[in-house]
Amino acid sequence: MKKLQNAIFITGAGQRIGYYLAKRFLQETDYPVIFSYRTPRPQVEELISLGAVGLAADFTQPNSLPELIKQIKLHAGSLRAVIHNASLWLPDAGLEEGLVDMVSFKSLFQLHVETPYCLNSALTPLLQSATSPLKDIISISDASVERMSEDHIAYLSSKAAMQTMMKGFAKKLAPDIKVNDIAPALIMFNEGDSETYKQKRLAQSALRIEPGPDVVWQAVQYLMGSTYTTGTVLPLDGGRCL
Repeated sequence: MKKLQNAIFITGAGQRIGYYLAKRFLQETDYPVIFSYRTPRPQVEELISLGAVGLAADFTQPNSLPELIKQIKLHAGSLRAVIHNASLWLPDAGLEEGLVDMVSFKSLFQLHVETPYCLNSALTPLLQSATSPLKDIISISDASVERMSEDHIAYLSSKAAMQTMMKGFAKKLAPDIKVNDIAPALIMFNEGDSETYKQKRLAQSALRIEPGPDVVWQAVQYLMGSTYTTGTVLPLDGGRCL
């Protein structure tokens, strides 16, 4: 099997933002795309039909990550970029007498910290092998890390750890590989969100719009094209910080 060169690897691209990014890479660039997904969906089949390599992986399950790394190395001879998009959004539920639902807690840190850490370490040689002069690792965290929330302490703590970890890798992998984080706030609503909820969320930012996933694509393109940006957390919050 001929291995893909200068490929883009995206985690969690079976829906929403990850799917959008993978499709844009396939339609508008010459980069091959490899992506992971947890649940089979029509979007997964669409990406595969467009030429992407889809790899099933549930990062909360034992042995899933080593097998995924093995499959990536089987398909790719080099990587242009690694994008950590896979995410799990959980409130601080299951509180009883001060005890946290540790299964959910561990899942958040497995997905947002352990998985990117292991992938960064394992895939560094593939990034270094790329013929492109620029090589990137990009994580997608959450703008609410800066504001915190009393209802999502575990989730936001795991995203804060992701941001800190990426800064560490930026220092470790420089000057060969740039490592940055994108911290979005509201990007797109979910089906079934009430009008009341939508208006409340829109009012939280200065620009008061639902921007859609294209703004994440723009941020990814900026970071991949920049020759002088590493170790940063790029806010994508429509002025919510104001």
